[in-house]
This record gives sequence, C-alpha cells and structure tokens, in this order.
Amino acid sequence: MRTLLSLLILLTFAVIPSVSSAQISVRSQLSHDEVKMPGSSYQGSILIRNDTDEIQQAKLYQTDYSFQADGSNAFGAPGENNRSNASWIELGTASMMVPPRESVSISYRVRVPQDVQLEGSFWSVIMVEGVPKSSAESLGNNAPDNSLGVKQVTRYGVQVATHIEGTGAAALEISNTEFTRNEQDEAFLKFTVANNGDKMVRPETWIEIYDLEGNTVGKKDGVNNRLYPSTSVLQNINLGKLQAGTYEALVIMDAGSDDVFAAKFTLNID
Repeated sequence: MRTLLSLLILLTFAVIPSVSSAQISVRSQLSHDEVKMPGSSYQGSILIRNDTDEIQQAKLYQTDYSFQADGSNAFGAPGENNRSNASWIELGTASMMVPPRESVSISYRVRVPQDVQLEGSFWSVIMVEGVPKSSAESLGNNAPDNSLGVKQVTRYGVQVATHIEGTGAAALEISNTEFTRNEQDEAFLKFTVANNGDKMVRPETWIEIYDLEGNTVGKKDGVNNRLYPSTSVLQNINLGKLQAGTYEALVIMDAGSDDVFAAKFTLNID
C-alpha cells in the first residue's frame, strides 16, 4: 500500500496582476499510507522545494477527497466524508517561507481515535500551494494592486491514508461493460470498477483471453488504480487485434492476500 497516485491540479484565475506562479513543488511522496491501531499516533512529513532564485511562500491546508469513474473529483470540506481522517491530522504549520533553491520539510501528526469500532481505511488530503507575491495572502505583499491579469497557482495534493490494522475488506464490483474497436481494428474492453467495501486497495488488474476450446489467446494488463471505499475508476484495456470468432475474457483484479475478484465476459468478433 505504499505505492502512490500523484495528484496535481492546475488552476488559472483571471483576476490577479501576475503571470508567474510561486514555483513551489513537493519532492516527497504524494501518497502516505500507515497501518495503525485505534488510539495510536504517528508522524509524517512533506518535503517542499523552492525552484527559484527568490524566497517563496507556501501554504498548507486540508480537504477531503473522492473520485468517480466519470472523471469527477470532489475536494470537500475537511470531515465532510464519513471516512475522512482530516480531524485526526495536526499540521506543523499553515504557511511558511522557503529559501531560494532549498527544500523544507513540514511535519504532521496523525492521532487515531481510541475507538474499537473503527474499521477499514480513512483518508484526506493535505494541499500544498504556492502563494504568488501579488496575492493578498502573501506575507510580502504590502501594496495591493487592483489591475487585471492572470495568476497560475499549482497545488499538490498529498493523500494521507490511515488503515486500521486487521480490519476492513474491499468489495470490488464491475459495471458498465462496453466492447469497442478503434480505426486500427484494435479491440478494447471498457468497464467501471467500484470499491463497495471499507478498505482501500490498489488491485493488479488484467484480462486473460481464451478461445472456445479453452486455449490461451493472450493476457492484457490494465491500470493498477488506487481505490478508496465508495470510489470508482474506469478501465479501458487494449486487447489488441483479434481474429473473427468468439472469445472468453476473464477480468482478474488481485488486491493481495485473499482479495481476488474476477468476472467473465463473452466477446464476439465479426
């Protein structure tokens, strides 16, 4: 569970008189996972880098986070999600200055509640955002400028997930299956995968293709997506060029341990 999914959001506002961003980047992992018992606590850190020759300001704040197969992402208020751990997290600071061409580590502490009923995975996001000097939030902005312009703000979302030791289970479900072919006559099997359980998993996903005699035709890999409870992702797996005929496609999602899910589909190729 220590693999990561990077989250990078670029927002543009046409109201501030600056065309440069704060040039702050996160150089540590963008996904932090810990397996802990109720009542325990642990620390983590985020490494922030200033890639410019001037001192830069960074701010940190929390949001919840979820996503669906249609491409939508929700960054709700901290604690809005019933599986949010935002209230467990204490940030070392909400704003800090990063010297030119240097990196600064910001620590945070997670205090897991002493609640024996806690099960599965809980998560939220720590946002790291550069503050342009022209912004009203900038500590170095002494003279407001009311002229129009463009400001680019790059935000890094650091996912902090706490998994309650020995509890929870994933429940993966496949739906909205669609078979298509492109102009190059390559076949694709597209489907939605939802996690209806209470444990985050990152299943290894692939498709095994067989002819009607049971002979192996090929194996095609999907994307090993990170799936929190009540989230979903879209898989669109390239099966390659298949000759006319009928095939059995076995979709396998191996989330480790005994968490293996499978579904079988019949493909008719004209």
